[in-house]
Amino acid sequence: MAVRLYVDFNTMTTDPRERVYINPHTHSALAQKLHPGLVVTLYDEEMEVEAVVEFDEHDQAWLGQPNWSTRRELALPSNNDARPA
Repeated sequence: MAVRLYVDFNTMTTDPRERVYINPHTHSALAQKLHPGLVVTLYDEEMEVEAVVEFDEHDQAWLGQPNWSTRRELALPSNNDARPA
C-alpha cells in the first residue's frame, strides 16, 4: 500500500523543480519511514499526486518531488444530502 501524506501544496519551493514540503510533525508515525527515493502519494482536499521523497540537507527538510502527470482531482463532498429542517 502506498504511503499517503497530507500536504499543503501552497508550500512549494520556488525553485524550478516545484517540490512540496512534507511536515514530519503532521506525520509523526510515518516520519521514521521517510527516506530519499520513497514513492508516496501527496494529497490535500482537492487533489492527489504521486511524488518521490527527497531530503534537503541545506534546509534540513523533507520534500516531495511531484510527478504532475499523475495528478488526480478529488471529488469534493456534495451538499445534496442536506435536507431542510
